[in-house]
Amino acid sequence: MTLLDGIHHVATLTADLDRLIGFYRRVFDARVVLDLEEEGLRHAFLELGPNTLLHPFQIPGVEVPQGDLPIFGRGRLDHVALRASTEAAFRELHRRTVAEGASDGVVTDMGPLLHFGFVDPDGAQHEVVWPKPGAAIDASGRRANWTTVGWEADGE
Repeated sequence: MTLLDGIHHVATLTADLDRLIGFYRRVFDARVVLDLEEEGLRHAFLELGPNTLLHPFQIPGVEVPQGDLPIFGRGRLDHVALRASTEAAFRELHRRTVAEGASDGVVTDMGPLLHFGFVDPDGAQHEVVWPKPGAAIDASGRRANWTTVGWEADGE
């Protein structure tokens, strides 16, 4: 018996909720399902996929780290990897993040999946991945086996 069906939401902090909502709408076609101001703070639920919500909070007086922080030096939650629904969706999200100036455009073949990184408006560094159909998550995905994929942001 499977007890869980994925992650319901990931809660984050933002310095500017409107800016963050705009970014996720433009790049990921996120849908705002809830936007509330209560108890001195503002928060929203952004639907990123059929089973995934981002739950950003904007809290007055709370400093949100901005800028480039090294991987595994970002705090309790280091990064979120969003799963593209198809290879075509992966390529479209890659195109959009590059056009937004949120990605350097590097795509890495990690063996069982393709990967690229992006930075949100608060400087949080996250990933988009596309698991290759039929590819097992195994030792073939070791960093030593990773290669850079040679295609442009437009998928050509």
